[in-house]
Amino acid sequence: MKRMLLLLVSLLLISSVAMADHIGIYSDASGTSCSLAPGFSTTTTVIHKFSAGAVGARFKVAFPAGSLFIAFLPTNVVVPVGTLNSDISVGYGECRSGCIVVGTITAILAAGTAQVLPADGLPDILYANCVYDELTATGGRAAVGGNCDDMGIDDCTVAVEPSTWGSVKSLYR
Repeated sequence: MKRMLLLLVSLLLISSVAMADHIGIYSDASGTSCSLAPGFSTTTTVIHKFSAGAVGARFKVAFPAGSLFIAFLPTNVVVPVGTLNSDISVGYGECRSGCIVVGTITAILAAGTAQVLPADGLPDILYANCVYDELTATGGRAAVGGNCDDMGIDDCTVAVEPSTWGSVKSLYR
């Protein structure tokens, strides 16, 4: 019984730690689909997912060739500085966790792939945790005019850090 409880607790710990912060592009604020319709859009949404706690992020969004970026409309809790398609920093106003809707994009989208990338001049997509440490996040891709699965885009898959059973057991000794 004791081993079963230890196994259950460790699996819960692994599943909660395994997700890394991820900033992606979705068809709306629910964050369930990265398949976007081409043409004029006001519902394309940037979402910071899987956050254990963040106060802001820094990144850019690259649009498919032929797209026309019009505006980025942050949510009422986000303070943006910069330009979405080159270098934007956003502050969340407080420490937030889970899914953080950063804002919506108004654009005329051409078919292709949109993606979240490191801001110009930076090697990584960054976010600040609740004690203001800068950490790296993964960036998502969205399929414009296609299906994410058909284009090989799985925007909900996030890299995890491998761990041995011994290192997990040592947490409970």
